[in-house]
Amino acid sequence: MHLLEELSKLQLQHLHDEWVQAVYDSEFLEFKDLPIDYQNGVESSEIKSIFEHILMALDDWLNLDGNLSEEASWATLSHQVKHQNLLALLGYYIDYGNKHILCTESRKNAIWASRLYYKLLSVPGYKAYHIYHSQLFAHSLECLSYPKAVCKERKEFLNSNDHVKVVNSVIRVLRGFVYDLKYTIVHLQLTPADMNFEDILSNLVDIIGGSLVKKLVNIDKIELANILQVVYEVIDVLLVDVNKEPDAVAIKLLYKVILQKLVEDTRDHTQVNFVGGYVAYCALILSKYGKIAISSYILLLQHLAYALEGLEKAEVRQTRIQLVVGLMSLLPKKSYCNFIKWLLKLMTTTKVPHRQIAMEILAQLLQNDSEKPSSDSGMESRKTSTEDDADGNEQNKEAISDLDQDNMAIEDDSQSQSSISEFDAEAAEEDISSLLNQRRHCVPHGDIICAIHDRLSDVSGAMRGRSLALLTDLLDSNHMPIKEAIRDLSGDGPQCRLAKAGTRCASDERAVVRKAAASLIHRLLVKNPHPSHYSTLVSLCRDASIIVRGTAVNALADVALNNPTETSLNAFITGPMHQLSDPEAKIQEQVMNLIRAFIVTPLQRFDPAQTEEGLPWIFLEGIVKFNLRKHLQKACAVLIKSGKCINHRLIDLVSTHLGVLSDARDLQCLVLLTCVARHVEYTDVAFFIQYYYKLTAETQDLERDNRLVPLTVELLSAWSRYIENAPKQLLREHLIARLATSHDSECRPACVSLAASLDPGDLQWATDLMKLSERRALSGGSVGDWLRAADFSLLAPDPPSPAILDLFVAALQSPPPDWGDVERGECVAGVGRLCVRSREAAAVSAPHLASLLRDPAAPLCARLNSLFALTDICTRYTCIVEPLLKSMCGCLDVDTPSGLRRAAARALTRLLLGGFLRLGTPLYYRYCALLADEDLEVREPAEYYVTCCLTVNVIYHHFVDCVIYYNKIEDTLGFDARQLIYDVMLQRMSLVQRLNIQCRLAREVLQNAADEIEELRDDEELPGPLNASLLDTITLLCGPRMKLPKKPEKSGDADLEDLQERITTNIVSHKMKRTVAEVLVPAVLRLYARLRTRGGQLATYIVRIATDLHNDYRQEIEELIQEDEELVERVRHFQEAIGLESSAGNIRNLVTMSAPADPETPRAPRKRQTERKSFTHTPRKRALKI
Repeated sequence: MHLLEELSKLQLQHLHDEWVQAVYDSEFLEFKDLPIDYQNGVESSEIKSIFEHILMALDDWLNLDGNLSEEASWATLSHQVKHQNLLALLGYYIDYGNKHILCTESRKNAIWASRLYYKLLSVPGYKAYHIYHSQLFAHSLECLSYPKAVCKERKEFLNSNDHVKVVNSVIRVLRGFVYDLKYTIVHLQLTPADMNFEDILSNLVDIIGGSLVKKLVNIDKIELANILQVVYEVIDVLLVDVNKEPDAVAIKLLYKVILQKLVEDTRDHTQVNFVGGYVAYCALILSKYGKIAISSYILLLQHLAYALEGLEKAEVRQTRIQLVVGLMSLLPKKSYCNFIKWLLKLMTTTKVPHRQIAMEILAQLLQNDSEKPSSDSGMESRKTSTEDDADGNEQNKEAISDLDQDNMAIEDDSQSQSSISEFDAEAAEEDISSLLNQRRHCVPHGDIICAIHDRLSDVSGAMRGRSLALLTDLLDSNHMPIKEAIRDLSGDGPQCRLAKAGTRCASDERAVVRKAAASLIHRLLVKNPHPSHYSTLVSLCRDASIIVRGTAVNALADVALNNPTETSLNAFITGPMHQLSDPEAKIQEQVMNLIRAFIVTPLQRFDPAQTEEGLPWIFLEGIVKFNLRKHLQKACAVLIKSGKCINHRLIDLVSTHLGVLSDARDLQCLVLLTCVARHVEYTDVAFFIQYYYKLTAETQDLERDNRLVPLTVELLSAWSRYIENAPKQLLREHLIARLATSHDSECRPACVSLAASLDPGDLQWATDLMKLSERRALSGGSVGDWLRAADFSLLAPDPPSPAILDLFVAALQSPPPDWGDVERGECVAGVGRLCVRSREAAAVSAPHLASLLRDPAAPLCARLNSLFALTDICTRYTCIVEPLLKSMCGCLDVDTPSGLRRAAARALTRLLLGGFLRLGTPLYYRYCALLADEDLEVREPAEYYVTCCLTVNVIYHHFVDCVIYYNKIEDTLGFDARQLIYDVMLQRMSLVQRLNIQCRLAREVLQNAADEIEELRDDEELPGPLNASLLDTITLLCGPRMKLPKKPEKSGDADLEDLQERITTNIVSHKMKRTVAEVLVPAVLRLYARLRTRGGQLATYIVRIATDLHNDYRQEIEELIQEDEELVERVRHFQEAIGLESSAGNIRNLVTMSAPADPETPRAPRKRQTERKSFTHTPRKRALKI
């Protein structure tokens, strides 16, 4: 027989029985090398032709005389051919070709071996003789993936022409393969119950994702389309039962294998082009089988949103989101509404990636504004969503249950489609957006936006930040349903829910969340400005993070520039203006450029016929109002260095506004001019001299602002060297005459300085006036004469008389009974002038000034002048003031008048900023206590210095000392006030510093407290400072700012920042783990043993920290204390006492009882897994030694 002659060429007798049996034992999963005898007898190059001749001979044998012969069956053939050897040999060549696809000979051998196997399956009796083997059949179908596999290996070919030739050759060989496959599939009548049915579907579907193959130039697209058409027909055969009715199980399995393909291809963003065919085929199946396929299609979508694989990559996550959004549009209306409900429910699950992708999918549905649905359709959608709520909940529960069991994933970047009635094979090469026609559905915008708003309280910082960003974008949307849905969240005033959420998130521990909160509040200010919104942004300008400060500064500047009102500009002045002293040069430059945009750029020449730009004048009005002239001086100094905007032109423009409108405008002009005068050489000073003469003449007759003359004199002093000789002499004589006759003490020092600068060589007039005033003062003159003498002494060549100093000091000690508040204030001001002139005067007067400052009965003006005098002395002779700091700090007491407290806070801050004082203890404690002060003007200077200027190392070094000190002082701060101070300090610390602080608190507070409590009698009360220190420490350790870091979960949450934080925690927490086990746990146990019977708040807090330790550090504690049997026993009793499950006491299992199960050893995919022995007890493991 011709067939036997051809089969004999395979020399099956040379295949050893052991080799064949090993193949069968492995279920055609593992193939060893062919036996040497067989390799010597058959050339590998001849196998293809042998298979081809056998195939033709077998076809002739089956079609003998046109009909099937009775002898043409496996009953006859099995006696003459070793069919097991034949199948093992075919399986070997199929497997070898699948592993060596780029080898042409191996690839062709596999395809012809598969075709021969299909022909063997057409011989009657194939089931009885076990010719059909599901695993071998599934392997043979891998030949369909050859075109895509060769297409991926572009780099293995020298040029693109060779690559295309190989791909075309594979396509041509597969044409006969698919026709044989189609006949075999129809003949086999496979069902989903058959083994490897899913693998068969998977290999059939593999060629569908050939979009990238068709993108090759000169590819044989017609031949490939023919192959795909046959494959579609083959899959259709598998999707129906014997009665030609659609099989729901088969369709579900088909969607499952497509899901796996999508996951595999889209995890690498370079292979996204493969998924186009899969997506189109999903749509084809849904449109073809309708209701039967809809449930499986919904499961596919749910798995897409539920799977975690690859979601740590942003491009994978975005691709999957786009895929779900696109495929969702294929759903019918009711199923679409139910799926949205399922997504809303997914946003409330425990895993962060699930909440994240659900929120992003729903946000995509909201932001698609290409087609605006009518309000009727929106109402209809909500109505349908309400009516189908019961069915949707049922479906959601079943779906989530299935997802927990399967845990699969899928992704793509497609768009939407309406309905697909037929599938064109050419369509797979097109973009998904053109392949599917988009169909819009109505969504419940209100429910979705409320769900996004609820994520503002999420435990994940990434979720909080993203929800803030989404809500910020939605505020700008013009889509009417979105505007209606968000109207409830963005109401007016402080009752706005979004404003409350933004204010809450502005104090978040994550800088990214605080930045997003600043952006949200910025958008709220643009839409509906409210004063309460500004305060949040002003506070964020002093945030510890540079990105948060930059965002807050930009937000306030944007609002002020686009809507220049008094409120918006005042907010900028009180917030970003202070950041001219920011530690980061980038923020300083940012604020400096904004100040230029506020003042220099819009400034115009005064023209009464035109409407002027009010922005610079409103800004300068705020500078005057908040007395920030020094900040403006610094900004001008920086602008001079960075650009040429501060020049003569600016002065000329400002001078046109001087003296033409009002005192308020003149004051604003003079403030700006005095700030730039030091940096610009301006010679045309005649106009300002005339303005000074006019101002002094009108002051006598009219009530002018008393700040104008001092500022004008200061301006002339800056440009005095440019005044010509004749005007200079006249001005000098005018000043001297005015000083001799005027009793105005407010601008006298400035006038004396200007007169001296006009002729520095002739200062005899200052000496004469000083002596004249001294004689009047010593002869019983008024205190005004005393002050005049002190003012002239600042520049007089001769020193003042010692008698005048004695006169001032005697008045400080015992003021005359007829003096009022004004006289006592002038007396202190005069002493301050003398202290500036002489170090000896400062040394004599400083103790008396400090005594007056402490005197609560002294007038407020006298105490304020004493504070200012001590501040001036400190800038020159710090060593004199340092012993008297207690008096200056005493001004910060709560019972001190508010004006003096505010002045003291500002004065101390200026001295610290200037470097005249060193912030050591106890000044550090008193100054940091201002962080919790109820007076905003007292609190703000301290907040600015601590958050922007004080180094983190200083805060870290004194933190534990602050905890102890604030609980020992007599007038103890309240509990909430102390926690607020700690919170501001911790906000600037790094994770490493926080861990070290935890260790120090455990050792220096808890451990010492345990030692002290053991020395107390049972009936003896705890000392108040000890009780307060324990409460503060336990609250800190359990609080959000310093909660003990948890061990990272292996599953992760696909959040890059969270991953970085967990890695840092792993690196630096070794010391904390030892502290927990060696210090914290014993101290907590000792404290609880003594305080349990006492009860009260402290005992409750002890239980709280113990519970946190048990939850977060259970394994580390058990590992490190297992050698201490007494401590283990105490831990076990403590767990029983507070209601926790006992985990201590069995030292052997201390580590293994809480450790996760060991992962299974990775195995080869085709190796059969052997059964593992089950242990009744967990085997003992070696304890981890840290």
